[in-house]
Amino acid sequence: MSFLFGSRSSKTFKPKKNIPEGTHQYELMKHAAATLGSGNLRLAVMLPEGEDLNEWVAVNTVDFFNQINMLYGTITEFCTEDSCSIMSAGPKYEYHWADGHTVKKPIKCSAPKYIDYLMTWVQDQLDDETLFPSKIDVLIIV
Repeated sequence: MSFLFGSRSSKTFKPKKNIPEGTHQYELMKHAAATLGSGNLRLAVMLPEGEDLNEWVAVNTVDFFNQINMLYGTITEFCTEDSCSIMSAGPKYEYHWADGHTVKKPIKCSAPKYIDYLMTWVQDQLDDETLFPSKIDVLIIV
């Protein structure tokens, strides 16, 4: 599921993870968007009365992922395999990728490849019904 760069070369951008219109999660997402735009951060993050905390956190997690995804999409042309050959935070900090399953030993990679791995990993977590169920009040036993 290489979505930022397709097959690591096409630089296509994956559409946002959608919350279906008409669902309770969709209504929570609209509430979050409305309160975030109010300028009152305390109100924006406050659990709406009568709502489930886990569902509220899940909706906001998906929204945050979508926002980060869009933000990164704006810089992909400036951060290429050549121009960003190392994933780092300045000269003292270099990041290596490991997800604990597919890549157990951290590997050195370019910033675009690291972000691709990271965003794919997050997308996989969001798509995991045991972590983020798409149906309300459905208990999945693992």
